[in-house]
Amino acid sequence: MLRTKPVFSISLPSDLKYRAVMPRKFSASVLAAMILLPLPVWQGLGRDSTSEGQGANVEALVQAGHWKRARAILEPQVKAHPQDPRGCYLLAEVKMSFKDFDGALPLAQHAVDLDGKNSDYHLKLGQVFGEMAARASIFSAGSLAVKFRKEVEIAVELDSRNLDALDSMMQFKFQAPGLMGGNKDEARTLAEKITVLNASEGYLAHAKLAELEKNPVQVEAYLLKAVQANPKNYGARSALAKFYSQAPHAKYDEATKHAQYALQLDPKQIGAHWILARVFALQERWGDLEQTLALAERTVPDDMRPFYEAAQALLETGKEFPRAEGYAKKYLSQEPEGEEPDNAEAHRLLGLLFEREGRNAEARAEIQTALRLRPNLKAARDDLKKLDER
Repeated sequence: MLRTKPVFSISLPSDLKYRAVMPRKFSASVLAAMILLPLPVWQGLGRDSTSEGQGANVEALVQAGHWKRARAILEPQVKAHPQDPRGCYLLAEVKMSFKDFDGALPLAQHAVDLDGKNSDYHLKLGQVFGEMAARASIFSAGSLAVKFRKEVEIAVELDSRNLDALDSMMQFKFQAPGLMGGNKDEARTLAEKITVLNASEGYLAHAKLAELEKNPVQVEAYLLKAVQANPKNYGARSALAKFYSQAPHAKYDEATKHAQYALQLDPKQIGAHWILARVFALQERWGDLEQTLALAERTVPDDMRPFYEAAQALLETGKEFPRAEGYAKKYLSQEPEGEEPDNAEAHRLLGLLFEREGRNAEARAEIQTALRLRPNLKAARDDLKKLDER
């Protein structure tokens, strides 16, 4: 079974906080627009590195987060074979990674229409509805949320061992109000069920709930258990490394250790590369940082996320702004990978760097570009307002 995206994820400001990582592919926030609750501080980066046959295998590309490569294969494939449910499902996954939910919906629906007995296809359709609910007006979000829940419930009914479907339902149960079917005890029961089926993934599920409860002590404990249960779980290693790179519980040596272990597990996934880039930038280990960036670019040349994270980290430390500017521009030198910060966020980051250097006219231009690319980017609107008040 292809590991599909759980349904919730985080929405963090792109300054002073880094993009966190979830062990399985994690989409953008689903019902946040409705239930207005905080979401876990992790996002889809780590994938279990046990999949084989990477390269030409499009499912392996999706699994490893190589969305652009997968898109190049799947778009002509689905055009030539529109009645192939698996192709439609995979292309819907790819389109979701680029936040093209209008494009993903008919593909996910078509996959279900072609094979209504496939749990993954129903889950994917539910996730699309969830993403659309998060972005919809208050008047239409409710009906989309109902569709989300229905499809996830069908996914669980069709395959009670579908970990991603159980995970999605767990998070829904934990965050939704009671009138919508929320129940924290039932969410914890689902986390226990995942643990019985797969100990490492189950501990990661518990860590998500602990994060939602703002209990970093429990988050750390469950992440450690996840790694101990399966030391070769790339996602668990990545999540733990990221936890240790985050204040107020930063432990940079531990972050480096676990990220380097993940890198050994699978050097072709970008996650461990950008974790190390972030940590080395925060520590001002310039030689290690440059080596990490060079290795990442050689190994994963179509994903510049490590440069973005290095620039973000330097913005946080308030040092080496010219270096950070170069990194941000490097990130903007090619199309962002799916599930990565988009060009709007990158232009905003560049604008914030200019602002810290006192280059206000250039800062304003970059932030205005960010707003042209994504008019609903509230952080950029706030930034522009502050600049205009000076």
